[in-house]
Parts: sequence; structure tokens; C-alpha cells
Amino acid sequence: MVTPCEGFARFRSMPGPSPFPRVRFAAAAATAAALAASACAVTPGPGEPAPDPVAEYLAETGYEPTVSDISPREHLLCTADGERAPDCDGRGQVRWSLPLEGEYRLIEWLTFYHPDTGAAHYDNASTFQAVEAGDGGVFYAENALLRMVDADTGELRWTTDLRRNPEADFLHSGLRSLHADTDRIVLRFADGLVEVDAAEGAVSGVVALPECAGDLTAVDGSRVVLEHCHDREGSYMALDLATGRTLWEFRQGDEADLSGGRLNTPSRVFTTEVDEGPASAVEVNPGWYGPAGLGTVALTRIGDTPQERGHTTVALACAPDGLGTLEPEPHAPGVRCAEPRLYAVNTG
Repeated sequence: MVTPCEGFARFRSMPGPSPFPRVRFAAAAATAAALAASACAVTPGPGEPAPDPVAEYLAETGYEPTVSDISPREHLLCTADGERAPDCDGRGQVRWSLPLEGEYRLIEWLTFYHPDTGAAHYDNASTFQAVEAGDGGVFYAENALLRMVDADTGELRWTTDLRRNPEADFLHSGLRSLHADTDRIVLRFADGLVEVDAAEGAVSGVVALPECAGDLTAVDGSRVVLEHCHDREGSYMALDLATGRTLWEFRQGDEADLSGGRLNTPSRVFTTEVDEGPASAVEVNPGWYGPAGLGTVALTRIGDTPQERGHTTVALACAPDGLGTLEPEPHAPGVRCAEPRLYAVNTG
């Protein structure tokens, strides 16, 4: 009789096709295998820390620190008179790379967790987002921590921590979506909305959402329109961002309510495994991928329209030579990423 652990071991030893260029959003299958493997591991003895599934997965896949184009620790800029200017426009070239400060960790499914964001690690899937906003800028959100970066040069324009605004007492509920235009950004948290000025990062509106508020559908001036809860399909509500007052609800949306005011949202970007290891890369163009990173989070494209593919892809990753120790640390899940990067890659 084959035990579950013996069966898993046999499954892991079975040959399979190369995953490249198999597209994925995260290393879900690989992590599932790591979690299954951890269930078959020897139980730690008294006083020994429990093994971390991510550390086990990285060790089993033969992770070795590797320098990549996103590894430099300095902020790589693409200013017109800068040293990198001649190399900034090549296809697949890293346009800019912004080192991030704080304790970032790789957790289950090789996704990122930043403890200093106000979001719980188990509700972290959508708390890292970016959207094209302002005059040539890309707005990057880590739940309650916000940055505006120049999309062409990589220069940091401003930073904002929403937790300094006492009215936004719903940030722990987790960021769900981003919406932006040239003047402002609207962040849709599970339990509320925050409006931020694109030029300076100042908070200009905070609204706690009523129960059954669904996806943000349109923004027109200070009025926001959201879908209503699922038991009232096709019904909408409108709120005033300036006052938080409910303008109307439980009514069918018409063309005037739902069109003309929709803001930009992050455009879709894919990632793929690299060299059959734990690293992954963003899709630059079909069949072309950017530099390798650990836990790569594909965020958005800049200049993406129905008529034209965006000219820059923005992503978050841990530099492949930037992991801390793989030993378990009891204060937080996963393993420490000592070299996290927000970076942009030219699409061609």
C-alpha cells in the first residue's frame, strides 16, 4: 500500500514538460507542491521552529542567489542627461528601478507581503497595485502606503501614508482596486473609498462604504457610482466623495450614470516562470520577458490603450540575489526579501 507521502514523492519525481513559456499569475502550482511536501516533513522536535513552506520550496528547487538587471541597489534613473540615457529605450531594457524600504517578505504562492502596509498577510492578494495617473506618472499603492513615480525617468515625486488620516479607519479591510486620471486617484478599499490628489498626494476625500457596496463603476466630479450587492443585481448606488452622503441607491443605472466618468484602471500584465526555477518575469511582448525576479508581481502597463500596447511594463519583485536567510523567523510568515524593487521594463 502506498502512503500519501510516498505517492507525493513519486508524483514529484515524474518528468514533465518545461514550463517556459507557460503563463502564470503566481507560482501557485509550485507552492501547492511545497505545501504538500511540508505535510510529509518530519515533525520538528521540542523548541525547534516549524519549517516555513516558502523556505522549503526555495531550498527544494535549488535556489541560488543570481544577479539580474534589477539587482543594483541604487535608484536607476532615466533622466535625459543621466549616464543611463543611451540605454533606456532598448527593447526589454530595465527603464528604471526603485529600491523599496521596509521589511518585505515572500509568503505562500511566492507572493509579497509588506507588514508595514496595514493589511493582513492572508488578505494580501490585491494590496499591491499600480495605475497610470497624473501627468506622465505611475501611482503605486501598497495598501495604505502610496508613491507617485515618473513613468519615464523613475524619479519619485511624492509619498503618502494614508494612516495619518484619522478618517480613513477602514484601511485594514484591504485595498481592492485603483482608479485614476490626470488629476486624482480613487482607492477602493473593502470598506471605504479614498480620493488622492495626483499632483501632490494630498487626501481630498474619504468615504466609508455602506453595506452591499460593490465594484466602483464610474466617477463624475465628486459623485461615485458603485454596483449594489448581489441580491440586487443590476442595481446601483451613488455617493458624494466630498461629504460621504448617499445620493441615491436601489435604482437601475442608465447611460448617463455609468459612462463618461470611468477612470483608468491597471492594465493586465502576465508573468511566466524562468529557467524552471522559483524566479519569474513579466511579459514584455508576446514571447519576450523582462529580467528575472523572485515573487514577481505584474502591476500594469503605461500607455496601454485599445489601439496600442503599452510602451512600459511596471512590476514588483525581489531581486534574485536579495533574499535574507531561509531560516524560519517566528515574528512574520515567509522569508525576508532584503532587496525589493519597483521597476519598469520597455516593451519595445
